[in-house]
Amino acid sequence: MLVLRAQSRQPVVISTDVGLQLGFFISRLYLNGINLNPLSLYPPVELPVSSTTPMLSSLVRWDHSGSWEVPTAAEFLALGCSGSANGSSSSVEVNVSSPDSEDAYLTGHVIDGRVLFPATGYLVLAWRQLARMNGQTYQQTPVAFDDIHIHRATILHSTGKSEHCNHGTNCQ
Repeated sequence: MLVLRAQSRQPVVISTDVGLQLGFFISRLYLNGINLNPLSLYPPVELPVSSTTPMLSSLVRWDHSGSWEVPTAAEFLALGCSGSANGSSSSVEVNVSSPDSEDAYLTGHVIDGRVLFPATGYLVLAWRQLARMNGQTYQQTPVAFDDIHIHRATILHSTGKSEHCNHGTNCQ
């Protein structure tokens, strides 16, 4: 059992499971700057392992009691940025032309001599759009991405702005 102390928000482990307590205290040592090597707690493993080595899958249990609504691509595009089914679209402007811009850090993402918009940035844009459609911030909206295909890189020109659009927007 894990309990939070009200005054300090520091977790206190109350458990009869010695393994849980050991793991907790090793993690606390690590968080306080002591880098332990947990591999030294176990004998070295010779690879490949024997075919009689027990599988770990019997030790893992998944909780499938929760249910998450996942919008289809058509539902996502139909909602648009306002959260209503009016078919509106949205775009995001990325400005790297000024060192004072909140997007200036992107100029450090250089591949083959070109400043590219990071692939994970597309996921964040989609995540923010989904949250906006539901009237929330993206920090409040849990997501899972599956079967992602990014078809081309977006080059960010240091002298101007780039605009990222969802399907249906007329971007220039």
